[in-house]
Amino acid sequence: MKDFMQELKLNFILTALFCIVCGVVLFVWPDVSARIVCMVLGAILVLMGAVYLVSFFSSPAGSFMKQIHLLLTICFVAIGVWILLKPEFVIRLIPVIVGIIIILHGIYDLQQAVYLCRAKYSFWWLALLFAVLTVAFGGVLIWNPFEAMNIAVKFIGVFLVFDGVSDLWIFSRARRVTKIIRDAVENGMDGSLYGDDDIID
Repeated sequence: MKDFMQELKLNFILTALFCIVCGVVLFVWPDVSARIVCMVLGAILVLMGAVYLVSFFSSPAGSFMKQIHLLLTICFVAIGVWILLKPEFVIRLIPVIVGIIIILHGIYDLQQAVYLCRAKYSFWWLALLFAVLTVAFGGVLIWNPFEAMNIAVKFIGVFLVFDGVSDLWIFSRARRVTKIIRDAVENGMDGSLYGDDDIID
């Protein structure tokens, strides 16, 4: 089980790093073929779906997060496969699709911010701010105020980098708080405030 959870953490971190790398590439080379952008986007979605599928199987039965992980798995994989199979149709919808993805990620980050708040982590508000900004950035892409595709691609790159960096920061803070809680419980202190569903392995 420990090896399984270590693999889950690695998958989450790799997904965030992949978003950052792709974001940098799209920002530096915004004129890259829209078809290539579609293929990369589809691959990112399928990878994210795989990560959340692992999270689904590792979450406690009947927990709220288990349902969220299943929903994210279905959304990411379905949209990712669709993009890979129909890239020509999807090209004009790239900003909207990325916006939806980023909003879903932001909702997940909101849950982590709530966990940090319940755990009385002093900088929980920063996690909340990152989550709200992530959702807002997704909304901007869905609204799509860009006249040229290369400008839209640059903004997508920026938002992907922000999403990846904020995910890594929030995840690292949540893991740190979880370790503190577990150490307190092992030392005989009261850990009843935090349910099993909130623990991040």
